[in-house]
Amino acid sequence: MTMPRFSSAKPWRPVGLASLAFWMVACGGSVAPDSSVAPAAAIAQNPDGWSAELEAASSANRPIGPKGYGTLTQDDITVLVQAGNVRIKVVPLSEWAIRATAPDTYRRLNGYKVARGQEILERSSRAGERGWPLVLFVTYFSQAVEETFEPYDLQIRNRGFLYRPLDILPVTPDFMRERLRQQETQIALYLFSADIDLDLQTEVAYGGASSARWDGIRLNLDSELAKATSRAGAHPGEARDEP
Repeated sequence: MTMPRFSSAKPWRPVGLASLAFWMVACGGSVAPDSSVAPAAAIAQNPDGWSAELEAASSANRPIGPKGYGTLTQDDITVLVQAGNVRIKVVPLSEWAIRATAPDTYRRLNGYKVARGQEILERSSRAGERGWPLVLFVTYFSQAVEETFEPYDLQIRNRGFLYRPLDILPVTPDFMRERLRQQETQIALYLFSADIDLDLQTEVAYGGASSARWDGIRLNLDSELAKATSRAGAHPGEARDEP
């Protein structure tokens, strides 16, 4: 099946709300199928495309916590959408969000965008985006004998607009096969417009199902930022693991 491509970074306005389904997911550390693919195993790409400075220049002016002092798990920053037999988990790879996670989790999540940084920039540029896009780590999973899924049906509502993906970069080799065998996980990086402001009310939608869990996650991230900053201040000059 040939997937559509969207060449504009401008949000797409919905004709109706019936088709809305909101998502934000990422494979949580507690679920084995979600954490089975490491960045290095996924694809070896030129890592020179991403930098924290480049991402910061393209996103909202959101405070970024100190590196190495977060304690949250991947599940803590994951939005789950259950659409029939298909479970979708979405995790934003935004630097300000993943720095709130524990050091090993940060290194793993950051590794996905670092490993494919050049490809992310090239794909988003072709779609009309300038600078670094919003990158989401998305997992599809089903316990049914076999299920299909539509990758481009995953959408985000933010600031009154409905956004479709600019592009999708498969992590697991069979992602674009659009089928899930029983207990099978398919993973991809989703590229969305940097116009999406995750500091505002955000919903994730897919196939009639939706989740607004991100709003609660954002409050937890604010709390963790304050705690991480306090921890860093209590240990000035202490070296922390770098990704």
